Amino acid sequence: MAPGADGAALRVGRTTARVRYPEIDRMGVAHHAVYLIWFELGRTELMRECGCPYGEVEEREGILFPVVDLGCRFLAPARYDEVLDITTRLTAAKGARVRFEYQVERSAGPVRLAEGYTVHAAVGCDGRPCRLPEELSVRLVGPGGQTA
Repeated sequence: MAPGADGAALRVGRTTARVRYPEIDRMGVAHHAVYLIWFELGRTELMRECGCPYGEVEEREGILFPVVDLGCRFLAPARYDEVLDITTRLTAAKGARVRFEYQVERSAGPVRLAEGYTVHAAVGCDGRPCRLPEELSVRLVGPGGQTA
């Protein structure tokens, strides 16, 4: 995972999820697409912890965060009913881009199951890219705002 400008994540959040029956395939393994949902769960909770719940940012700030790039490396399978720990790191927020990085681990281990990232563009309601407003940037990454 790429670190923030000072060699560490700008913000870190942790949440849990349980592998549900509709998320597994015939082999009893969580389907690969579910990891993106778990990433979103972690990102949503981290933004809430930073004082930037998605709904508020969309309604009050008029800013949307579509995914423009993502990647995931699968290391071990998640299986039905396992409890997972999702660690989310905000590693960059600059201009109109925000990057989050994720680790999904089995709680009863811990065994790392996957790691990945998403990059989001800040766009207005018209869909055009826009810089992060200073107030939002400060809430996301702290004083000083925009960081590599």
